[in-house]
Amino acid sequence: MTTKYLKPAPGRAVYLMDGKPWPADGMDAENSLFVRRRLKDGDLIEAERPVAIAETAAEAETTETEKTETGSKTRRSKTTGE
Repeated sequence: MTTKYLKPAPGRAVYLMDGKPWPADGMDAENSLFVRRRLKDGDLIEAERPVAIAETAAEAETTETEKTETGSKTRRSKTTGE
């Protein structure tokens, strides 16, 4: 599922499913029905990720890709008996 960085539109208050307020600075949110409705109603808007969060997300993605590639090689080695 894809995620977007969203924040409340100016003058709007949005609450998460658990009743907590949506962070004013924004947060990553999955493309769920709840989120799509808030976007359509204008309660949420897409925002730029803060640099620190963007760098952390990029590092996590790189690490996950490396793990996947390493795992694939390991699996192939076990099936070929090498």
